[in-house]
Amino acid sequence: MIIIHAYFKVNPQNRNEFLELAEMVTNSSQAEDGNISYQYYEAPEGTNHFLFLEKWKDEKAIQEHEQTSHFKSFVKEVEKLINEPFKADLYSATVIK
Repeated sequence: MIIIHAYFKVNPQNRNEFLELAEMVTNSSQAEDGNISYQYYEAPEGTNHFLFLEKWKDEKAIQEHEQTSHFKSFVKEVEKLINEPFKADLYSATVIK
């Protein structure tokens, strides 16, 4: 399993547009076969700081996700709404049962 933490600092005047875009990419991504979990939250660092928490089956699932129209649209549109480039951390994880 691969876990992604993606961080976004949104311009305050673009908050509502960002939230609409985040909802669209979240709903579409959750429907993908390779997705285990896809959520976003407003981070405790401050207003308009958002954290996306994603879990994917494997690298192939992420590659397929990055080719979807909803992901490409999100990346293109979000650049106009944020204060600085977004950051993403990827982690390889094993489920302990």
